[in-house]
Amino acid sequence: MMLAALTALLAACGQTTTGTGSTPVTTAPSTGSAAPLASQAVGSSIALQAGQTRQITVTVNGAPAQPGQLTWTTGNAGVATVTSSGLVTAVAAGSTTVRAALSSNPAAFLDFPVAVAAASTPAPTPTPAPAPTPGTGSGISATEQRVLDLTNQARAQARTCGTTSYPAAPALSWNASLATAARGHATDMAAKNYFSHTSQDGRTFDVRIRNAGYTGYRTIGENIAAGQPTPDAVVAGWLASPGHCANIMNASFKELGVGVGTGGSYGTYWVQDFGARS
Repeated sequence: MMLAALTALLAACGQTTTGTGSTPVTTAPSTGSAAPLASQAVGSSIALQAGQTRQITVTVNGAPAQPGQLTWTTGNAGVATVTSSGLVTAVAAGSTTVRAALSSNPAAFLDFPVAVAAASTPAPTPTPAPAPTPGTGSGISATEQRVLDLTNQARAQARTCGTTSYPAAPALSWNASLATAARGHATDMAAKNYFSHTSQDGRTFDVRIRNAGYTGYRTIGENIAAGQPTPDAVVAGWLASPGHCANIMNASFKELGVGVGTGGSYGTYWVQDFGARS
């Protein structure tokens, strides 16, 4: 009588996207191995972590074993247990052997070496970053304040943007009109799912800034970005891009407005509008 075994598993302008992480599972992968065996033989080795399971299927003369046709035993139940149907459960670190023997002829058997490793400690679930909060009216949201703070921290020290070096620059002041322009454009990009300094109605950033009430200026500028989940990520992205970095370090700018919009293909859209008035 022949036995065979088969183990089976029961953009500005930088734009970034973030993939999702994998979730650990406790079921061991299948080896998918099969071997015709004599009356006594050793089957495929089984490696598990404590808490994992593995279903072993044994065929008798080419057909699946019927209930009661096999007797399953384990050499050390403290390391791994086995049910009457061949389901092995790893209990604790160590080594043992699981045997499938013919109930009518215990001298015909298959032994499966089992090695159990200690269960791995799952990585702690990271605390998700709070969702960006758009501002309203003349106030400033926590998200916008963080962008302003990070921008001023960057300006506080000299840096090189691309091939151009910039000295430290004075801190920017918050301006409600620039914020109105920035918020409007960020919200519009998110709602209409596009990414550009030019609005879909044809307005450029200077037109949006003037329409928001920021007039009499001598210089203005704009940074946009999409896909970054946090203020820290978006400011880091701008600083890594020579053109955006140059806007941040431009000592001619005195005021800043920030906007954030949620939605669209990138999830989060960011706008910085810079200015200086005479």
